[in-house]
Amino acid sequence: MKIDLADKIALVTGGARGIGRETSLVLAEAGATVIINYKKSSEKAEAVSNAISERGGACCIFQADVSDPQETTRLFDHIRDKYGKIDILVNNAGVIKDNLLLSMRLSEWDAVIDTNLKGAFLCAQKAAEMMIVRHSGKIINMSSIASQKAVRGQSNYAASKGGLVSFTRACAVELAGKGIQVNAVLPGLIQTDMTRRTIKRAGDKIDGMIPAGRIGTPSDVANLIVFLVSDKADYITGQAILVDGGMSVS
Repeated sequence: MKIDLADKIALVTGGARGIGRETSLVLAEAGATVIINYKKSSEKAEAVSNAISERGGACCIFQADVSDPQETTRLFDHIRDKYGKIDILVNNAGVIKDNLLLSMRLSEWDAVIDTNLKGAFLCAQKAAEMMIVRHSGKIINMSSIASQKAVRGQSNYAASKGGLVSFTRACAVELAGKGIQVNAVLPGLIQTDMTRRTIKRAGDKIDGMIPAGRIGTPSDVANLIVFLVSDKADYITGQAILVDGGMSVS
């Protein structure tokens, strides 16, 4: 099944690292022009941009903190001025600041909720404003298995990712009649910089936690995303789809 995203404009927040990086690469490979958003990782964003360009793809990078309304406005003003539209939004930017409930500082709670949940809201709102004009668009919110399966020390992260699932369903209902599909992708244990400590802590227990017998890769997630943002998935909306090697059902 060939997926063709030629002439599509795609924004990937947190697109310089991990799942965001791979998603940027896969979208560009399918023909989309990709805006790689980053907050701090300028060198890694440049590396992704170079990789896409070397493969003949089209992209640009843009620094913005998506948890900041003014920064988000600046990002979408750039997209409107340069491209005139947006077809695909992948709300991938996210942070982890684990701590036990009784030890968690308000700053740790706020940082996670602001980026993971408020950032997705701000970007989805701006993207939907542009998509409605064309009666077409795809929004993917990056949730997590943490929204379904409890982990000690992640009350802030679980709350943000669980909120994203509910946010996705509400947006899907509001926007379906306007030609916009909104879905959530819920990765399980995926090999990224963000999960390195979690994987190290789990050690040999991982094999027993994942029926598929391996830790997931960013490609496992990116391949689902590129399908969901294609015209092959026009009748799929409001869904929360796990990519976890069976971890959630074991």
